[in-house]
Amino acid sequence: MTAAPTPAKRNPTRERLIEAAFAVVAREGLEAASVKTIAAEAGITPGLMHYHFPTKDALLEAALRRSLEAYRERVRSRRAVTPPGGQLAAFFADARSGVEADADFFRVRLAFAAQALTHPGLAAVLRDLNAAATEETALTFAAAAGRSTPNDRDQALAATLKAAFDGVMLAWLNDPAFPLDAAGAILEDAAQRWLAPLP
Repeated sequence: MTAAPTPAKRNPTRERLIEAAFAVVAREGLEAASVKTIAAEAGITPGLMHYHFPTKDALLEAALRRSLEAYRERVRSRRAVTPPGGQLAAFFADARSGVEADADFFRVRLAFAAQALTHPGLAAVLRDLNAAATEETALTFAAAAGRSTPNDRDQALAATLKAAFDGVMLAWLNDPAFPLDAAGAILEDAAQRWLAPLP
């Protein structure tokens, strides 16, 4: 992934469009997120949107990448100040505290994932985003073991945990009565067991 522009270099209109696309998809769903609706949310004309993004898909990709960038900054900061023995507890505490704040990100990403099932271009973008998120979790597993580089097992466990967490979030977003806290505790217990040294 290329480095994101620093805030000083970001174009304000482009930023409004990214925020508007994210808000519209989170609120109304991917199908309702037309160029006209997103442009109206951003307070610009649809033609100006096309000046900054050639397609709606490119705009949605930018919105997802921006959210991933914020997530990666957050987890890297947490990982840097947490000792190995506290890495997993800190990871899950961060996940629990961010559930409400991250709900829109999951709505947008899961809607994007559903559309990617039949859209090869979106599928490639989603694989890239998922790989980046999985890498952050693998780095956390490595840090919990006192290593700076994930091994193959860390990568496999991170991919499994990410898939399980996505499923939990999908269930919770569709049914607010889903036992989110209990599911989180089960996943944390499983992750602790996964990290136990192999016999």
